[in-house]
Amino acid sequence: MHNRQRSGGGSGASTPPLEAESALNTPAQQRANDADRTQATSGAFSVSDRPDPDMTLRDGDEGTGTLEWLAIQSVCTVSIFAALLGYDIGVMAGALLPMSRDLDFTSSQEEVAVGCLNFISAVGAIGGGVVYNRHGAVKCVKFAMVLYAIGMFVIALSGSFASVFFGRLVCGLGVGLGFAICPQYIAEISPPKWRGVLVSMFEISINVGLLSGYIANLAMEYVDDSPRWRGLMLIPTVPTALTYVWLVPKLPESPRWLLRDGSPGKEALAREVLVKTCGADAAGPALADIKQVLAAQQEQHRTSISSAGEGAGAFVPKRNTGWRALFFEPAPRRALLIGAGTAFFQQANGSEAAVYYVPQVLAAAGVKSEHSQLQAAALVGVCKTICIVIGQFSVDVYGRRVMLLSSVGAVTASLALLSWCLGNVGSAGGATAGITLAALCLFMMSFSLGVGPVTWVVTSEIFPIQVRSKGTAFSMALNRLTSGTVAMTFLTLTEWLTVGGAFAFFTCVSATQFALTFFFLPETKGKTLEEIEASLVGSAGGGGAGPPPPRVVR
Repeated sequence: MHNRQRSGGGSGASTPPLEAESALNTPAQQRANDADRTQATSGAFSVSDRPDPDMTLRDGDEGTGTLEWLAIQSVCTVSIFAALLGYDIGVMAGALLPMSRDLDFTSSQEEVAVGCLNFISAVGAIGGGVVYNRHGAVKCVKFAMVLYAIGMFVIALSGSFASVFFGRLVCGLGVGLGFAICPQYIAEISPPKWRGVLVSMFEISINVGLLSGYIANLAMEYVDDSPRWRGLMLIPTVPTALTYVWLVPKLPESPRWLLRDGSPGKEALAREVLVKTCGADAAGPALADIKQVLAAQQEQHRTSISSAGEGAGAFVPKRNTGWRALFFEPAPRRALLIGAGTAFFQQANGSEAAVYYVPQVLAAAGVKSEHSQLQAAALVGVCKTICIVIGQFSVDVYGRRVMLLSSVGAVTASLALLSWCLGNVGSAGGATAGITLAALCLFMMSFSLGVGPVTWVVTSEIFPIQVRSKGTAFSMALNRLTSGTVAMTFLTLTEWLTVGGAFAFFTCVSATQFALTFFFLPETKGKTLEEIEASLVGSAGGGGAGPPPPRVVR
């Protein structure tokens, strides 16, 4: 058990972290600091937001912090955005059929209408890394919700494929921005011991939204085509507006973003955010660890400039941060391989095709009734939602590596079974529609137990702080591009390979993920973000000199 030692005067008594700084200041300095802290915190949340003792969850380990009510509230708020995306995925599985009949879409236009959102969301995700660095997470969340709502309104009022396409593009920009920001934001305000559970809320919300979309499809099944799909597009604008007006203004800014410029007012605000999200005991050590990492990076930059400037006319390099550092420094590059690779394979295994095109897959299995197809889609949504909850609370118990390897292995096996079922429908001794549906549910359950939630955890915590926003943005952009590619090519792929052949291809992709995960993914359970960064620097051979391992209270 390693404790951070703080001396108070000549005595050996330890001083609480938040009091130690006060003891070193003069009364005038302390009054000034208190004034800065009061002014900085008043815009984000008020004293009335302090949690009641009964609403604070203790994890039993003082060193990893406590789960405070503000953290829970903030995670739930940004996770609503994930639910909106999940709703879009689920509702398009049922709304696409009446939309296509009403507006006379071709099969190619159907693919584009489904997949273009994911492609443009990759642009939103890349832009999110830049916008986050300049404006912080809270403004990004607001902007993402506005774009999403505008896009859904445009789609609902559309009278042609072109206007549907434009609305999906606007909506996709908001989705991409939200995907790039929300998991990172959750990771940065969460206590280490609870980070896996809280970041997994993002995936759970996607599945809750997915199930809501399937249920909405069933509820409006007997409405005429035009009002049916238009009403389905308008439904999510109501929770979007309520969240924007009521909950988003209460979000605190990420303490790690606040500490980047080193201003006293923002440091005071960062301290208050840490107290209200991780508890007073953990706030001081966490603040010191973040400042230590940032100071080490600044010192490294000063050293490189000093070394380069020894000779007359020597070239003085710019600080290697952002995109350059992400791709060319050893530790960030290793993090990129892990984070972006995990994000890529989450969508490359065909999960998006399975949820977008459930009716088409079931039609290939012999289920011809549209009502039965929608019922089966809702069953798939229920299976995903139940298993994602189990996966959420397991990721901090068994660890990221165990959960992901187990899940990918089960996904590979279920994809192989699904491929066989779809390739043998109607033949002697072949699969029935019931077995095919069971295989599809097994695929979705296996995915939701690990691949779904663990992906967001890994991508949100694996990147060093200097490249975290851009690393997360790049990973989410690759995730969305892969999702869009799968969604826009699945029907074409089934024409080339048959539906069974398409899922045989996805089986091979999933087997590849298992091998790469086994060899490259480290275990990060229970570690602070600063500890993960230090271990990455060590595993990369110390290249791209990073900060020393931070002192962490245990």
